[in-house]
Amino acid sequence: MAFPTTPVGPVTGNGITPSGALGAQLAAITRRAFIPSLYVQIYQSHPMLSLLFSNAKAAKGGVSQFTIPVQGASFTSFAWGSFAGDFAMPTDQAAIQNAQFNLKLGMIPIGFFGMEAIIQSSEVVIPKLRAVMNDASIVLKQAYAQALYSNNYSNANAWDSLAQAYDDGTYVPSYGGITRSGNSFWNGQLIQNAGSVPTTRVGMATLLTRIQNGAGGEAPDFAVMNPANWAALMTDFMNLEMFTTRPRSIYDKDDSVNAGFRAIKVLDTPIFPDPFCPLGTMYAVNSRYTGLYMSEYAPMTFSGFESQIPMGQISEIGVLISAADLVCAKPSSGAQVTGITGAAWPNVAGTTPAVI
Repeated sequence: MAFPTTPVGPVTGNGITPSGALGAQLAAITRRAFIPSLYVQIYQSHPMLSLLFSNAKAAKGGVSQFTIPVQGASFTSFAWGSFAGDFAMPTDQAAIQNAQFNLKLGMIPIGFFGMEAIIQSSEVVIPKLRAVMNDASIVLKQAYAQALYSNNYSNANAWDSLAQAYDDGTYVPSYGGITRSGNSFWNGQLIQNAGSVPTTRVGMATLLTRIQNGAGGEAPDFAVMNPANWAALMTDFMNLEMFTTRPRSIYDKDDSVNAGFRAIKVLDTPIFPDPFCPLGTMYAVNSRYTGLYMSEYAPMTFSGFESQIPMGQISEIGVLISAADLVCAKPSSGAQVTGITGAAWPNVAGTTPAVI
């Protein structure tokens, strides 16, 4: 959203403030009564990223900062035995490969003009530098939250996302340096054209059971959906809601009837909405194998300000730096479900649903 090219002046001719010459006169000799808080309008919450941040692990230096030995074949083989007790001689089988990932660098440059310090020295309402620094950390997190769900295979500098981890080679031919062609053990579970199955209790239970089976029997820890798809699933639960009023009981002024849910569990698997998750998509995650790694030297570090006087300007510039990556050690442990349909929001009038 673009801001107006000219500053917005005081509103006159509204409420107790007169219009015309009297209003202009009052505006010229009267200070505005500012609220000393900045209310941000443009960003979204990021529950999945917050969960990853809260459980992030430290990464150090070296080349390929995450090197994960993975076993993709059996070292031994089974055989039935006869009375003679004979068996084939064992052979040394190569079964280990290294999955390798690098830290990905996210940066936000921050400028500070020298005259701002003079102008805001005594008449400051909102310290601009504080607002800019706060904005930088939020913008970084917004970019990370979006990168979680994007297929960044063609961008080597971006995070290795959930879309890459849980692909089966259809859109991401290799992951962590291991080619998926010929290495089926390294395939994630990509379930396409799911339709309306994930938006019902029975359908979601069937889907999670399929994902558990594809993961070798390990159930995912949680699943995340777009809010519209999540709301469609919640609606199926709400059909079973029942409110019981016992004899002689009344609802007091402090009592409220609450409908709906803040969290949904199917087969004991929590399912929550994330605004950054694409519409029609769901991810089932096993946190035992998937997590965020952040550099212990630059998890979210500010470089400090450096003078720009040598560049001919009275100003300073600094950089907010973050080095991290999302790593999955077992792609088959989770799933990417696409093509979910049946999501709907009510329209403005609230009469007929707007199908998404």
